[in-house]
Amino acid sequence: MLRLIDQTLGKWLRHVFFAIVRTYFALFYNVSCSGKHLLQDTPGALILATHVSRFDGPLIAAILYTTQRIRPVVHYNEYYNWIQWFPMFVARAIPVSSPKTWTPERRQAQKEASMQRILRALEREESVLLFPAGHTRQQEPEVIAPHLSGAYDILQTNPDRPVLLLRLDGLGKFQPARYDYFWTFLGIRKGRRHISVDIKTVCALDPSTDLAAFNNTLEAMLNTPIRDAF
Repeated sequence: MLRLIDQTLGKWLRHVFFAIVRTYFALFYNVSCSGKHLLQDTPGALILATHVSRFDGPLIAAILYTTQRIRPVVHYNEYYNWIQWFPMFVARAIPVSSPKTWTPERRQAQKEASMQRILRALEREESVLLFPAGHTRQQEPEVIAPHLSGAYDILQTNPDRPVLLLRLDGLGKFQPARYDYFWTFLGIRKGRRHISVDIKTVCALDPSTDLAAFNNTLEAMLNTPIRDAF
């Protein structure tokens, strides 16, 4: 029943949300996206993204909505926030982690259930969006805490899964803010803020290594400037 609702009413609601969010970003941000065709050619990809601001999720959803079905992975507390729950539910976001007040057994069960939902989505060729750092940047470089293992666990379970790296530039607190002149006809000097979205295929992540080495490699990739190839 949930699948039927998702494919009917859910699809209409996602179109409405897309129109609202895309209009907002078109008015206040000048967004360019490179490598979008890679996503279109790679169904069921694991997308690993930098997390530079609280607008990352809506921006990525708006930019990639017409390219492929994206299932974002979000923290449990974000998913069940009463303000955010409905759009998260409509987007079919996958909640991960759990409250620290839960028993270890309950937390482990929640972790396994979340992993199964992610793997099932990938098997249906729905791309899964994951922020490996787990939260927005508190400093200039992207930092992945040693205990965070989301991408590592997914690729250990399914090592042949295609991986795409998505990096955002120009949106975060620690990134340069540049503007166009879109609003000058109203006498406003600063127009829309320039944002670059860069998508690349990743082949260098090896889930057979230990977690620390895996996270160090991924962290270096996320911190590579968009202008530089790797």
